[in-house]
Amino acid sequence: MTTARTARPGRARSEAARLAILDATRDELAERGYDKLSLDRIAAAAGVGKATIYRWYPAKAALVADGMLTGHLLPHLEVADTGDVRRDVLDWLRASFSTFASPAAGGLIRASIAATAEDAAVAEHYEERVTSVTRAALLARLESGRRARQIRDGAPLEALVESLIGTVLLHVVTRRDPGPAALEATVELLFDGVAVRPA
Repeated sequence: MTTARTARPGRARSEAARLAILDATRDELAERGYDKLSLDRIAAAAGVGKATIYRWYPAKAALVADGMLTGHLLPHLEVADTGDVRRDVLDWLRASFSTFASPAAGGLIRASIAATAEDAAVAEHYEERVTSVTRAALLARLESGRRARQIRDGAPLEALVESLIGTVLLHVVTRRDPGPAALEATVELLFDGVAVRPA
């Protein structure tokens, strides 16, 4: 019994250190980007030795990948269901741009994209934990809209989802703010292609 009680705090300290490292990684990525990611600064901010980071993460790509797996790096935005699918998608698009307009969130997504371009494992984690989650949420909402007869049967919903995600990523990477009118025009254009046609 004594051994079990004394072992538990050690595990807790290790987990606390891991979470501190991931938090510091998130801050470092947001401020400086993937190319300038410094394990020395991360170790100092997390209050651990650099050897601890190397023991758990042999390369910075592995560190970024773990941050993605644990949800430390990028926020997930829910897609509401108010009964109006077009408005819900527009609201999601607005919320996405509002979130990524901040230097921290925008820096994180640009750094994450840079990491995916460099390392296939990071790209796999990014797809699994970020884009696929967003893709599934949008697709589920569009399918709900189709069942409500707001979207026609046979509409290319997957293509619509890819267009929405691509719109967000393009503007975040290029640091361009499309403005509210352009977002509304984008949604109108996309939904014109999937709307129920008059008999």
